[in-house]
Amino acid sequence: MSKSAKRKDKAGKEKVKAKGKAASTGRLVALDGMKGRELEQGAERLVSLLSRAHGDAGWSRWDASNTFYELRLGKAKRYAPPPRTLLLLYASDLLFRLRWEIRPALAEGRTVVAAPYLETGIGFGVASGLPLDWLQELFSFAPKADASFRLKESKKLQEKAKRKKAANGFVEFCFNTLAATHPYWNLPEAYAGMRHYLDTLEEKEEIRRLRKKLPKALSQ
Repeated sequence: MSKSAKRKDKAGKEKVKAKGKAASTGRLVALDGMKGRELEQGAERLVSLLSRAHGDAGWSRWDASNTFYELRLGKAKRYAPPPRTLLLLYASDLLFRLRWEIRPALAEGRTVVAAPYLETGIGFGVASGLPLDWLQELFSFAPKADASFRLKESKKLQEKAKRKKAANGFVEFCFNTLAATHPYWNLPEAYAGMRHYLDTLEEKEEIRRLRKKLPKALSQ
């Protein structure tokens, strides 16, 4: 075989290899919401449905880096960082999840449920009065999900939720610790603001309500 033929053969093999890599890319599915326990239950249901449709699916949850766990150990009830700082920490945790959980699984061709993902952080920021363009720039490092879902949220914050310890989810952690340490923080108003943000996304069809069954685009 001549040198030029060998080069063509090598180029052809590399092209096939590259195509194989592209074909092995998995799917990223986002699930956002305010309540940690419901997010866990919804993520488990999504993983089960997606595993039946596409094989092995996985779940990336918040605080994989233990950043907020350490904040709890540091007694965040005495001092809670302001919303902007909490979002910087959330973005840092999301970078950790992407680096060690989400991107490796996608590269293997698996489906990953990220619960929570971008809109949880952005919605909290909007409800806290932070500029939307700053929030979008903050999370611009994260890839867009192939499909985005949200939880069904009650219209008003229930009294039990106000007294509940900040343990299960990012939004609960932020809302409750801020309410306990910042006199200006209005918990019902922040809850309503974040719910409105998610409702607006749903109206624009940028996010879907999580149902019992997968939409056709994901079930195929």
